[in-house]
Amino acid sequence: MPRLKKPIDYIEELCSSPIRRKRMIGHRLKELYTEWVENLEPTPFLRFMKYIQQNKEEIGVAQFFGKFRAFSFEEYIYRLLRREVYIYKPLNVFWGKRSVVSIERDGAYGVEVDIAIGTAIDAFVLPKIVVEAKVELDASRLKTALASFMLIKACNKKARCFLVYIKQEVNPILLSLAEKWIDGTFMFDVGKEEEVLKFIEVIKEVLKRES
Repeated sequence: MPRLKKPIDYIEELCSSPIRRKRMIGHRLKELYTEWVENLEPTPFLRFMKYIQQNKEEIGVAQFFGKFRAFSFEEYIYRLLRREVYIYKPLNVFWGKRSVVSIERDGAYGVEVDIAIGTAIDAFVLPKIVVEAKVELDASRLKTALASFMLIKACNKKARCFLVYIKQEVNPILLSLAEKWIDGTFMFDVGKEEEVLKFIEVIKEVLKRES
């Protein structure tokens, strides 16, 4: 389902904490968040993510911290696509919605993906492009993304699936093997800011070919 709790909600929760240190962290995060939302440059966004990591203990329990970071990365990709890529009708960009993997007489079944560009079909998306965003890409997250991609492509062979991550924690050999089943992988990290531009250009090219 679409993300009901967004990064700004986590930030506001920290800002209203009865603990002074958490409030300070929340207000600083709001400043950093505002900065990257306004320009969508990779460096301010990565600075924001680094500050979350640096204050992991004070921010709170693992689930709060983990979802906060994950949803922040997803939001960055979502905003980036909406601002930098022309999405022709009837396509749209969807965040946290289910992509169709099966259509039967009695209805459709879908798997939740981070970002999709496609056509809305009731509660689902028939995707042309799917993007999975992982802050830390380990073997488990890679396999989960790969399984979703394979299900989506089994239903729609024309769908293009991309994997974007910040930190690689998976064996390079496994990643290399998995890339045979993925249409593109991109690492958004310090020193690799040009990958953001490459990602955008690839998405534009896919949509151009499909228009």
